[in-house]
Amino acid sequence: MFSEAEMAEIEATSITLGGNTRRNPIELAIAWENSVKKIDADRGLPSSDRSVWSEHDFAGTLFLRDHLEKALQQLPPSLRERMERYVAEADGLFRSYTVEDPEHRMLRVADVGAQGRKWWWSRIPGSGPIAEDLARY
Repeated sequence: MFSEAEMAEIEATSITLGGNTRRNPIELAIAWENSVKKIDADRGLPSSDRSVWSEHDFAGTLFLRDHLEKALQQLPPSLRERMERYVAEADGLFRSYTVEDPEHRMLRVADVGAQGRKWWWSRIPGSGPIAEDLARY
């Protein structure tokens, strides 16, 4: 998919997530895709299932998407466009099972302000355990 030179460029755009943890755009895109799929799969499980993610895990996923966006913006345009096509698939899946959150419940859960937040912060799952959790907010 990427040449050796492109991989070196991608690796050079790694961002720090916290402490000494660094991730490159590919790692972040894969983590985003996996998280989106996990949340979708959890929607079919009962909230009593101890493997399902909560609203706090969902907030972590939204922060992950923020980090991914930051990393994508640091890539040269040609690489960014290719990565964005890959990310668009996970974004599409995310949009398919989420609904608008006009009450900004996720902003309250994550204890963050709305200013500068991207579109993913205004969406929540339309069904499943996370939707049930968020009904309490």
